[in-house]
Amino acid sequence: MGNKLGHLIYTYNNLDDAYIQQELSKKLYAQQFGGVQLVHAYDGKPEFGYKKYLEDELITIDNPGHFRGATALINTGLNYFMEHGDPEVQYVLVAASDSWLLNVGYLEKIIATMQSENRVLAASSWFSAYPQEMRGFSTDFFIIDITWNREAKLFPLGYDAFVKKFEDVLALNGEFPFMERAVQYYFQKYLMANYEDYSAKHHGNELMLRITSREPVDGDQRAYNREEIGLFTAPDPAPKQAALKALGIELGPHSKKLVEATDLSYYNLGRDWQGTYPVMATI
Repeated sequence: MGNKLGHLIYTYNNLDDAYIQQELSKKLYAQQFGGVQLVHAYDGKPEFGYKKYLEDELITIDNPGHFRGATALINTGLNYFMEHGDPEVQYVLVAASDSWLLNVGYLEKIIATMQSENRVLAASSWFSAYPQEMRGFSTDFFIIDITWNREAKLFPLGYDAFVKKFEDVLALNGEFPFMERAVQYYFQKYLMANYEDYSAKHHGNELMLRITSREPVDGDQRAYNREEIGLFTAPDPAPKQAALKALGIELGPHSKKLVEATDLSYYNLGRDWQGTYPVMATI
């Protein structure tokens, strides 16, 4: 496609997902773009035993919690691209380690649209589906123009300041301090600071590319896997195993291990992929 792609993967404990996404990056994406600069931001525990793999740069930090941890990983990784990024990299794909895009043609389509229409951020609405207004910007999978970000300073994201500013509202409404809402808030602040009052929304619509094909990302109507665009984000590795088999491309040893596995209990440190959460007691 031309310009080299930037790719930031961030991980806590989805180690097998991280290894395979790196194989996708270096063996699949790199063929379609002019190469890939791959940065991996990691805050897992030492006992997890992660080993550097295909990354051009592995950045390890301490984990300060769920939302703060994800924010710190994204901030650290994008800071690296801003300070040490390959000059050929304009667009950076940011993905949680378990968010795989297997359809490289769809990734090309997103970036080609960003280039031709001068869009600077491509993301999905987290809590709503088009044509509803966006409610939170997806942070598990988005693409950002890193050249624009150097000027706009959307990242590094001021997450702690956001929580402090709105803690009373969050507490009153019983809401989690979702990072996805913080990204939308600071994007809107950028628009208000740089464009005249009523025109801010107009310019926001010009700058944003909304990836509607996976909405809503979270909530009652969420679908972890969107096979029609090749995006797989489910904790359960079985759908990813089937998708890799269907892809039919030799990507590397970690992909091969998953494709050939008859027992998936090893995957991602053998965690319970379904996850169970306490339910409030009622009477």
